[in-house]
Amino acid sequence: MPCPKCDDVPFLGDYSRDFVLTRYHVDVGQPSEFRVESKLETVLWIDGDLYRVESLVEEDPDNVRSSIDGLLQDERFEKISDNLPDNLPQAYDEDSYLSRHLPETLRQKLTEVAADHSLTPKSVLLLGFVESKNKILGKADNTLVQYIETRDSLANHLDNEGGVTPRIQREFVAHLLLATALTEELTSEALFNEIYREEHRLWENKRRINYLSQDQRLKILKDNGVISKDLDSKVRDIKDLRDSLVHDPRRRTAMEETHESEWVNERLVEIDEAVAGILDITGKTAARLIAENGPTEYVGKKCEDALREARQHWEDEHQHRFSLLEGSDIVEIADLRWKINLGSLGNRDVSQGVSFEQLPDNEEDATTEEIRLFETIMEFLRSCEDFLVRRIERDLEQANLDRQDFTVLCLLCAEQNTYEDVAELLGSTVGYVQRKENVLAWRSSEFEKDELGDLPKPNDPIPPLSQSEDTDQ
Repeated sequence: MPCPKCDDVPFLGDYSRDFVLTRYHVDVGQPSEFRVESKLETVLWIDGDLYRVESLVEEDPDNVRSSIDGLLQDERFEKISDNLPDNLPQAYDEDSYLSRHLPETLRQKLTEVAADHSLTPKSVLLLGFVESKNKILGKADNTLVQYIETRDSLANHLDNEGGVTPRIQREFVAHLLLATALTEELTSEALFNEIYREEHRLWENKRRINYLSQDQRLKILKDNGVISKDLDSKVRDIKDLRDSLVHDPRRRTAMEETHESEWVNERLVEIDEAVAGILDITGKTAARLIAENGPTEYVGKKCEDALREARQHWEDEHQHRFSLLEGSDIVEIADLRWKINLGSLGNRDVSQGVSFEQLPDNEEDATTEEIRLFETIMEFLRSCEDFLVRRIERDLEQANLDRQDFTVLCLLCAEQNTYEDVAELLGSTVGYVQRKENVLAWRSSEFEKDELGDLPKPNDPIPPLSQSEDTDQ
């Protein structure tokens, strides 16, 4: 399992801008993987789980890999994977759950495709599930990675150049174009998930959604309470700013004369807040939201698992650096407790296991060994965070609920959260949260009940959305 990528960690410091999104605090998703292994018999490892496919156990693993390579090039397989979901609930048999998403014509082709590539229908379904999951990760998430990179590059250039130069002007407009493209992709996804698919299966379909303007999409989401008025306003503001700069060259070129660095900094933070809000409502930040605001017992259990995995990983892959932690009086790894912060301030909320008071407050007063120890502690904590997110991501995949429903359920199960708190965390409304609560308990499987205990049930259920003809005007 690869280590999380780490930038240099400031020594007990923070960053000059409090961006909501960072490369560590946004779920750009972990690509699903599959591999073929053979010890006593040939088996498939798919997305971390081992599958013993009876007809393949005696096969040469190289032949199985060759069959899979051929399958991936088959247009029929592509159509199968396009119809499969991105989760695989523990409550269902894999075959029946995946196959029920296929139209009848593709179910008939499934056996044919499997036979043509010397595979079984079950293995084709599982491999199609991996492809489906990776396709969903691919589009908006790649744009998100690019968004974060261009934002950080622009912020760095702004600091170095000390003002709004022609390069800053060009990069800002390019970043604005990227941000609005990302919010439009995510808004379409939110509309499909929350209105077409989840609420009342309104007559909208994916093609219809793509034909709607961004203003129309936002109006439907706001009118149905999926996004709050505040989030709607933030997203519209960056679109209006984009339109004014892109469509009026005079305003664009006048940026250097009329705006200071602080104006660009403020706009960057506002853009970040808008993008972050849409990410929250599409479930992209689900694992991080749950890690920071979920039930204490559930998150604590996942933290213990993550710490155990991170420790094993460092003992295997980073033994020399891990020995620095084990040999320090400042760190008690077994007692380590931390909390994920979704903002980008450069320190972690470590409640137990590290005696930071034994380190100097400033880098200038620290020795080389103290700086090295601090940086190693921070990198180990990042590994713990990464393993924690993967643990929760696994639950999101195995739950009977979809990502956003499971997120809402976890937030409602948290001891301290009110309807208003959950709505604010999601950039949504109280009505949206209550509508979700109406159905969460009966949609949940034994998996959710085992993980979260007693599930919330509404005292006063509110009615579902009505199919008014004004909804998509």
